Amino acid sequence: MGLLDETINHILPLDEDAMEKAARRWKDLYLGMGDLGKMETMVTQYAGITGEVIPAIPKCCTVIACADHGVYKEGVSAYPQSTTVGMTRAYVETKGASANAMAYYAGSDMVVVDMGINADMSGVPGLLDRKIAWGTKDIAEGPAMTRGEAIRSIETGIEIAEEKIKEGYRIFTVGEMGISNTTSSACILGAFNHWNAIEVTGRGTNISDERLRHKVEVVQTAMDVNHPDPKDGLDVLSKVGGFEFGCMTGVILGAAANHAMTIIDGFNTTASAFIAKALAPESVHYLMASHLSLEQAHKKSLAALGLTEYIDLDFRLGEAVGAGIQTKMFDLALSVYRECATKEEVGVKA
Repeated sequence: MGLLDETINHILPLDEDAMEKAARRWKDLYLGMGDLGKMETMVTQYAGITGEVIPAIPKCCTVIACADHGVYKEGVSAYPQSTTVGMTRAYVETKGASANAMAYYAGSDMVVVDMGINADMSGVPGLLDRKIAWGTKDIAEGPAMTRGEAIRSIETGIEIAEEKIKEGYRIFTVGEMGISNTTSSACILGAFNHWNAIEVTGRGTNISDERLRHKVEVVQTAMDVNHPDPKDGLDVLSKVGGFEFGCMTGVILGAAANHAMTIIDGFNTTASAFIAKALAPESVHYLMASHLSLEQAHKKSLAALGLTEYIDLDFRLGEAVGAGIQTKMFDLALSVYRECATKEEVGVKA
């Protein structure tokens, strides 16, 4: 049995007893005249994930997976493919990208991994080298990768999660960098939800109307050429996905198998969540949504997962920026839950 199968077998339902006790504690806290709404939901879910009624404030790790896409040659992006290289370098060399700033704000440590950048990144200090290939193949012509490569990409994410969990991390935020990857996301979400290209394709990094029409055509072509099977997460990933999607899927699964939570970010991380759910349906309960992307299909994609966004700031950025804000919000909710006095302690009758 391989690492992927072993991990899936270790993903269990949430601890209902811990969740009931956490919900009861919220009712017992002296909050004033109302309640804290969704903040209570956050903490109750996390209690079920950890099995702890009063969890400690967790250490957070941000995983940014970077890779290129063969479909770039179809002209679906407004930016050159070299942008993937430049942004990846910014994460680990200058540490001055928005992803770095938000991770710092959230108190999260960052791992940046080369899953398949179309350039030699071997001399970049601080970059984790897990390159599977120099980009995927063009999904408008055939499968993005082999099934074996898909498994390898997921197992890489599992390994990263397991290593960090051993170091004491209990929350992961995931993000990505890869020019043209919203084309793959559109295909992934279209495949799992039986949506056509018009329904699921958005502007990505704010492309023009003309390029958007072309992108819709490319997405539909990729789905028609590959026929990804929505009942088989590995089939969808290998046919229309990317190496970074596999890595993020692996982080989600590895975290869930070890009673840790993953906060997803925007459109691309939501696509990875669908792959994880297809492989291990219980894994979705270990996820927390963060922000609502401007991609047109993001809101209904979250709804199809059974998740709801907490933040809506019109982001078109998928580098774990929204997840960083949500991490801070969750820490606040957990701090109130841990530190607020109970009604009994202040002499108030329930």
